Amino acid sequence: MDKPVCQPCLRNQEPICNCLAEHFVEKGKVLELASGTGQHCVYFAQHLPHLIWQSSELADNLGGIRAWISEAGLDNTPSPIALNINQDHWPNERYDYAFCANLLHFVTADTVQTLFTQVAKVLKQDGLLACYGPINEHGYTSEGNRQLDTWLKQDIHPDAGIKEIDSLCSWATEAGLNFFKIERLPANNVIVLFHKK
Repeated sequence: MDKPVCQPCLRNQEPICNCLAEHFVEKGKVLELASGTGQHCVYFAQHLPHLIWQSSELADNLGGIRAWISEAGLDNTPSPIALNINQDHWPNERYDYAFCANLLHFVTADTVQTLFTQVAKVLKQDGLLACYGPINEHGYTSEGNRQLDTWLKQDIHPDAGIKEIDSLCSWATEAGLNFFKIERLPANNVIVLFHKK
């Protein structure tokens, strides 16, 4: 099949990768949630060869990821796994790191809380979760984010939308993850890092 291409991935993969390189330092396994097209998986695995990059997606969306992985031919990108964040069938594997990009604002608060709870279970002690995308910091950080939030609530789900950093930190703490750091990236996006102690 033809490889699916997401233009925002092409724009953001380099700054995300540079940030992850500073935090995903030790050799280990990464669980990527909602891997989408699979572009990030291949790019990050290629540029961070000390990491085994496990992609995941809804079962119906795995074909595109397989196409990217097959063409790249890397030895640190195992076959993608089917994973619905809201269901209990998470992997039995334990991971050193977890990552998601442009996910938290597309889903409801309940789904984000489920994500934190399940990630806390699959992360090893001292593991890190990195979440890329827009966040609110006591309100919108840009007019573009305000417009994005309106579109998400109207067209995706009324309970979707950009989440407040205080809410994210509270939900993470309840799940057993501690807020670690915010890294600021282009286009009013950030990477929020959480640590499992």
